[in-house]
Amino acid sequence: MKKCLTAVSLAALMAVPAMAQDATTPPAQNAPAAEVVTPAPTAATTAGQISTHDLLREKVRNAANESIGDINDVLLSNDGQVAAVIVGVGGFLGLGEKDVALPFDQLTIARDADNKLVVTSSATKESLEAAPEYKPAHKM
Repeated sequence: MKKCLTAVSLAALMAVPAMAQDATTPPAQNAPAAEVVTPAPTAATTAGQISTHDLLREKVRNAANESIGDINDVLLSNDGQVAAVIVGVGGFLGLGEKDVALPFDQLTIARDADNKLVVTSSATKESLEAAPEYKPAHKM
């Protein structure tokens, strides 16, 4: 039922721009057509930035380079800043794993010699397993 409702909602949202497009007035005949140019990301705009896509499922390691969990989600604050990452800890092959919120300022993110992400924290596996489980306010 939820999938059907989601599909209907998505179809309705996609139809709205098409209906709004018909209601616009055509541009004046003498006016030159406006060209929309989207700048490509450059080294200046992407330097020091990491995609959330790359961060998801990344292992979090401690000072001894032992895996203490993996990143399952990223939480943003109301002002759009990264507030915390949701780290899955415990369990075996994802079974019995629990999610805990680890404040973003407790992470160090770098790249190794092979340009792969390395995420470390001063937290220990035991401290994360003892932390309260993160439960989202609502699920979709």
